[in-house]
Amino acid sequence: MSKSSRPRPYSVDQTTFGNNYDAIFGKKKVAEYQCYCYNCNKDRLDESENFPYVMTRMIVCPTCGNKRCPHSTDHTLTCTGSNEPGQPGSRYQ
Repeated sequence: MSKSSRPRPYSVDQTTFGNNYDAIFGKKKVAEYQCYCYNCNKDRLDESENFPYVMTRMIVCPTCGNKRCPHSTDHTLTCTGSNEPGQPGSRYQ
């Protein structure tokens, strides 16, 4: 067995290491946008690439999974369970 095949021993436990890491580099930000709909996310930028969030994700209804459902465009509209084009309230008209 070579010298590099086993990990070095830890001088501190993993919890302490994690707390110290967070204190130095800061905790990861919790997403400010908790809504999934197109209208709530259309002005949001993707954190890693600075593209509009809606260009890097496919926005679908969380209930039925359809992109043409009016509920995926605006969370206040009801889910139709349909993927037909031309539904009132959908951005795919």
